[in-house]
Amino acid sequence: MLYHLYSIPHDIHLALKVELDRTKPEVDSVTEIWKTADWHEREAYDLLGIHFKNHPDLRRILLPDDWEGHPLRKDYVEQEKYHEIKVKY
Repeated sequence: MLYHLYSIPHDIHLALKVELDRTKPEVDSVTEIWKTADWHEREAYDLLGIHFKNHPDLRRILLPDDWEGHPLRKDYVEQEKYHEIKVKY
């Protein structure tokens, strides 16, 4: 997980890198400090499967709630069908 933080009034840049376990990626949420992280963390959860501890509303944001897996993970296997509709190309 890589965070790029920038203070406009002080012109300070900060990069924060957190290594996560590939089998169970988990990190503390930063929504208490940065409110708009809510959407970014939900997107990372939805597409990459990263669990954000203490997130106020961690649920899918782009895919349906019953979608299986996280599509941007390297080990993701596409579903062949979703609600009886063929999705594999």
